[in-house]
Amino acid sequence: MVSPLVPAWIMGLASVAVLIPGLSLISPGFKKATLIFLVLGTSLLVATRQPFAEWITAVNSMTNTVAIIVVMQCVAIPVSMGRYDELICRWADVRVRTNKALFAFSTFVTHLLASFLNMGAIPLSINLMGRTIRSRMPQQYADQFIAVTVSRGYVLAALWAPPAINLYLVVQATGVPWSTLLLPGIILAILGFYLTYLLETRKGGALSSEGKRSKPIVADNCSKQMRESDNEFSGKSYRWISQLDIALIHVVIIAVSIVGIVFIMEKAGIGQGYTRIMVAGIIVTAVWSISIYDKKKFLTAVEEYWDDGILKVRDMGPFFVAMGLFSRSLESSGILDMVSPLIRSAANWLGLFSVAVLPFIMILLSIIGLHPFITIVMFGKILSSTTMQLPALSIAISLAVGGAAAYMISPFAGIIMSIARYTGARASQISVQWNGKYSLLFFVVGVLFAILWGMLVAV
Repeated sequence: MVSPLVPAWIMGLASVAVLIPGLSLISPGFKKATLIFLVLGTSLLVATRQPFAEWITAVNSMTNTVAIIVVMQCVAIPVSMGRYDELICRWADVRVRTNKALFAFSTFVTHLLASFLNMGAIPLSINLMGRTIRSRMPQQYADQFIAVTVSRGYVLAALWAPPAINLYLVVQATGVPWSTLLLPGIILAILGFYLTYLLETRKGGALSSEGKRSKPIVADNCSKQMRESDNEFSGKSYRWISQLDIALIHVVIIAVSIVGIVFIMEKAGIGQGYTRIMVAGIIVTAVWSISIYDKKKFLTAVEEYWDDGILKVRDMGPFFVAMGLFSRSLESSGILDMVSPLIRSAANWLGLFSVAVLPFIMILLSIIGLHPFITIVMFGKILSSTTMQLPALSIAISLAVGGAAAYMISPFAGIIMSIARYTGARASQISVQWNGKYSLLFFVVGVLFAILWGMLVAV
């Protein structure tokens, strides 16, 4: 008979294989956070004398998260094979003529890519839109423009997209199905788009004093290869729609397909949350790759997937393993059991206001380095177990909103550190100076929406 620990052992070995070699490859910012979580988690397990089985559980606690990130990067293969990145870049050059339109388009493209590429959307979006953005405005304004559009476009996708890790954790902590969160998540994302556009056109925003910041528009910011084959792509048209438009529509269809597959599987009760996401990613990658298959391009795309996809996850893999170790050790140490009664009492006393107060505490804790993934799980379990008459849907939405706001305002968040590494701006500058006001405004709007939506649906 096979021991029930065998699958855990296999997953444990996989986690160690990600963690140990990854520490030598990880970037400085992620290495510091990873080592902190690793030391704290290990110290708690040793101090509380946890059995070896609990060590295995702790090491494996976020293996599913790493698996989702790795599998969803596969979608980058057909993106590269069909040169969709270059086509979208060319679309921006041809169709987007003002900085305001470029702001909206850049945010939307990042949002769209993040809905299925997860963390892989960050370098792709920066490389993709950065060329056009930098060609239109001075360096000191371009960094802010890029950081704001990429960070907010990415985070807003985390309110509804199936591969979003924070949404996956919200579902796990509260028991609210992902399909129930899909519609309010999309509405919140739309509200977030409106707020970011409104805020950035005001004084000090990325779009303020637009005329003074703009440089003459350069017609060709894409690669030399794209310009040389311009007739092959942008010259073709089918009645009223061009090949560039078709490429953008294809990407939208991919995002919708992944959502649709996960939605259908959830409603049919097929698999668990993380398996549905990975199955959707594999199916879409296979169908899309076959539909545009070219042997030479496919081999090149696979090579790029290894160089630019998997290896770029080297930051996130060890980080999530170490964070999972700390999160589980915190839970098994009994510290949460000591704190939980106090938080429950406060939540019962605050009543409906706890939907706002606890997620706000998430934001404050994220600023000093406690990752939102940990507080989502902690507060989600505590709020879900309270005796007050509070809709579970309101709790879930407020946690998702609090997590999203925390990602944008925390200098320790993975997306902020990634954007800082690719743009050269400081993490604290991106998070607090450029995203601080927006994060707090979005949090207020999001919490009010969570309360209202939960009440309406409950009725």
